[in-house]
Amino acid sequence: MMAAMTNPNDLARRLAELFRLPGYRPLPERDLAKRLLLPPGQRGALRRALRDMAEQGTAATYGDGRWGAPTGGAQTITGTYQARLNGSGWLLPDTPDEKPCWLEPTSILGAVHGDRIAARFIPRTPDMWIPGARPETKAARLTQILERPRAQAVGTVQWSARGVHLLPRDPLLPTPIMLTDPPAKLKPLRGHLILASLSPAPAPPTRPVTARFQEDLGQPDDPHNDIPALLKDHGVEENFPLEVQRAARQVATSVRRTPGPRRVDLRDRLILTIDPASAHDQDDAISIARLPDGRWQLGVHIADVAAYVEPDSAIDREARRRGNSTYLVDRVIRMLPRDLTVKVCSLRPNEDHLAHTVELIFDDTGRLHQSKTYRSLIRTRAALSYEAVQRYFDTGAWPELAPEIRATVDHLRHLAGQIRARRFEAGALDFAMPEVQCILDAQGTPTGFQRRDAIEAYVLIEECMLAANQVVARKIRAAGLPAPYRIHLPPTPEKWARMASELHALGIRTTPARAADLNRIARRVAGQPAEHMVTLAMLRNMPRAIYAADCQPHFGLGFDCYAHFTSPIRRYPDLVLHRVLLAIEEGRPPPYSAEEIASLARHCSETEAESAELEAESILLKRIQYYAAQMAQGRTGPFAGSIIALNPKGLLVELNDSLQTGLLPYRALGRQQYVLAADGLAATALRGKTYRLGQTLHVQLATVDEKRRRIDFAPADLPTPRAPAKKKCATPDNDVDTPQPKTEKHTPTGQRVSGSQRRKTK
Repeated sequence: MMAAMTNPNDLARRLAELFRLPGYRPLPERDLAKRLLLPPGQRGALRRALRDMAEQGTAATYGDGRWGAPTGGAQTITGTYQARLNGSGWLLPDTPDEKPCWLEPTSILGAVHGDRIAARFIPRTPDMWIPGARPETKAARLTQILERPRAQAVGTVQWSARGVHLLPRDPLLPTPIMLTDPPAKLKPLRGHLILASLSPAPAPPTRPVTARFQEDLGQPDDPHNDIPALLKDHGVEENFPLEVQRAARQVATSVRRTPGPRRVDLRDRLILTIDPASAHDQDDAISIARLPDGRWQLGVHIADVAAYVEPDSAIDREARRRGNSTYLVDRVIRMLPRDLTVKVCSLRPNEDHLAHTVELIFDDTGRLHQSKTYRSLIRTRAALSYEAVQRYFDTGAWPELAPEIRATVDHLRHLAGQIRARRFEAGALDFAMPEVQCILDAQGTPTGFQRRDAIEAYVLIEECMLAANQVVARKIRAAGLPAPYRIHLPPTPEKWARMASELHALGIRTTPARAADLNRIARRVAGQPAEHMVTLAMLRNMPRAIYAADCQPHFGLGFDCYAHFTSPIRRYPDLVLHRVLLAIEEGRPPPYSAEEIASLARHCSETEAESAELEAESILLKRIQYYAAQMAQGRTGPFAGSIIALNPKGLLVELNDSLQTGLLPYRALGRQQYVLAADGLAATALRGKTYRLGQTLHVQLATVDEKRRRIDFAPADLPTPRAPAKKKCATPDNDVDTPQPKTEKHTPTGQRVSGSQRRKTK
């Protein structure tokens, strides 16, 4: 009998030799332990060795707990599990050059959106129905859940013949989730909204997810519960830890705003702030003066948050963890405590404040000639709002404003216009998507929508901030100190091609290949009905801007070097940049290592993406509530909209007034079969009717599912279909990825879909 193995490497070697034996068939762990003559105490070591081998691609599990070597040239891939609203599961690989992999449905029962997973490639077969797949899409079988970042979920307690379940509010979570608490404990909570703790990653991953009761959140239809429940669902804490609150109060009571040998006194300058009327924090201020030689001296003065937040203090650690402030539909989740931001850092008028100043000298054409940075002491003279400044631009009248402040606004308007024109000449993109604000009443109930387009008053401040950010980024690059830069890569060749296809479908024959092409297209459609769809086609084929440790060009802004400096109250990378800049100014060593900056850049890119997702989800919640109320009152439409994507189930329609997206199923268009074009940009009925990307049409509400956060439409010229009877449990096949047209716009070549045929099951 062989001795028990304790060395993991020896155990892995013996397993690999066993897997290679002629005639070996995959075995479960207990049989492997017998074959290797392992004593009972070594079963844990065996399990760890198998998992390590699975990560390395030298072992594979076959879904039922049996282990062996990867077959048929298969290999293991690791990444993040992404659930989609149509019920499919995908692996987003760790390596950026790898494309997302579709996961076999029977292997993902125990997976949760966001899990770190390992999977084994499997051959694609004709019977695999892969929604949103392209011909080159790979298939894989989930073999192991490596890590579960998500620890809790919010949902409604439901009872059925199979037991007590949690119906999650997050449509990306598996539905339903079995609650393992004693039924007697859960009986009073029937129909309640609760917070539940998710089970740790199961082994094997085919075992369904379970959960345990953690906190009662009240009734699900209470409008005061929706956003707090959303925060709980995402594990976001609105309040700060007591240690951080105490530290912030201590800073607020001990602050000293006095000039010093290393701080320039600028209190005699005419400095003002311009912010949204609803803003609580003013972290940037501006000044402008005409120099004797006719050039302009622009001052961008940023709240010196670094003077109050010490590195690695309790406040700093919490700010780094949060990464940025998050702006929800009805509240702000702050990066820094309010006692610090509002009472100390915010540049309120007629008070002395510590600032970090970027001074820029421009000629009258907007060309930058020189710049410098330094710490300062400032006193703002006025706090203006975008809305008031825009009214002045529109009417030319602002009698209650002091003449010298009005002259300052005029000078800023002139210089910002010159800087902006020069930036676009250099290749910056000159278009953006409109925003829609959800109007809420005092109870948090949505009452309507208001579009927010970029106004000149906002553009004025934007240009000043962009110029200051670029100057600071270049100064840090020249000094060679590690710092987080803001980069935006151009579209990949595949995305350029996809963009061209979508633009061609919208009637734009230009094939774009650079920023100047995109600007020409944007100018051509400006003010036309197709403007929104053309802009959407261009923007959704570009990558997101991210933070990075190395300085790379910013494609959207047309800058060779860029960083975030002007918002240290709400963005942690800005606070870090302040510290790096101060080290350069004072001749001190770098405050951060290259490794620390690389880690910070990844972390802040992730927190920014998470915040964007949370912000969008909060708006979606209120929009769905609004349309559910409209439907309950019999106000089903019609609503004007456009087709923003097509998939095998129907047309994804975006409403013009709210930007809400919903599905217009092919079955609602009559008893005809539709064939989806190979590029997914058109669907044609067998009798000739065609729907195309960008086509405008009028729809009415058919169903509004608040639990799944989705809307189905019907054509406005047809009677509203009767809503289907509610099912006790939603299934993946009853869903479609309506809020995510970006990820679902690719479809199988020539796939035929029908309004009368049953949907394929998985």
